[in-house]
Amino acid sequence: MDHARTEPAHWRGRQWVVTGYGIEVLDGMDHVPFSDIPDVDNGRPPWLESLWRRYRTDREDLAAALKVARNLRPGATPAPSKIAA
Repeated sequence: MDHARTEPAHWRGRQWVVTGYGIEVLDGMDHVPFSDIPDVDNGRPPWLESLWRRYRTDREDLAAALKVARNLRPGATPAPSKIAA
């Protein structure tokens, strides 16, 4: 499924981008709308494993995009920050 990326781009990684729509892959083949991105308290989203298993998915980049998207999502509960020791 080809999908033109939505503007604005809030964060851009090596393979994934967080846009006004949600999380999108740079080649336009996969996307996850903000409505499917749960708060951090709700655990791992059900679609994450499926996207991780796809050929050549950059797992670290997708995890970073999810973290950014969770903080940008309308009504989001901010992720707890890590305090440096």
